[in-house]
Amino acid sequence: MNKPRWHNIQIKSESFDELKQIQKQIPIRTSIPQLIEWLIKVGQNEIKSELQNDKQRI
Repeated sequence: MNKPRWHNIQIKSESFDELKQIQKQIPIRTSIPQLIEWLIKVGQNEIKSELQNDKQRI
């Protein structure tokens, strides 16, 4: 089984503040790493959906 790897990243203060705002809007308490993972999944699903829509238009 693969061990999870943690990476340190740097983001602008404004972006971190936006993350904190999103974190407050979610009805459950999450950590910033959990929020980032969730946003990645949501973004991936949105991209897949857009690609499917583009294929249907062609």
